[in-house]
Amino acid sequence: MNYLVLKYVHIVAVAASFALFFLRGLWVLGAYPPTQDKWARALPHAVDTLLLLSALGMLVMTQDHGWPGWLTVKLGLLIGYVLLGLYTLHSARTMRQKLVGLVLALLVYLFITTIAVMHHPLGIFAVI
Repeated sequence: MNYLVLKYVHIVAVAASFALFFLRGLWVLGAYPPTQDKWARALPHAVDTLLLLSALGMLVMTQDHGWPGWLTVKLGLLIGYVLLGLYTLHSARTMRQKLVGLVLALLVYLFITTIAVMHHPLGIFAVI
């Protein structure tokens, strides 16, 4: 597969993953009626799998360039994002905890995106 095609698949998966997490966050907050449909449970996992596979594919295609520092930071923050997401969607008990977890997870996600776009470990803070 062409690297550019894989990159655009990854970008679309990033946007879809963000949108689905935001929607699930609204369901958890009770701001939107939750659905018990199978697609609502399966689609986020399918999109996240596509996101991961496309990232690994791009990594394999560019392995001769080494492991840049920005990618290390991005992967570390990704672990933090996943943990915040798990907390928000499954462990947070009060509405305040759910809201704080959702906002923090979304901010981390957006920061990861700036790191990926700028190829710099400080992301948007490299401009400041």
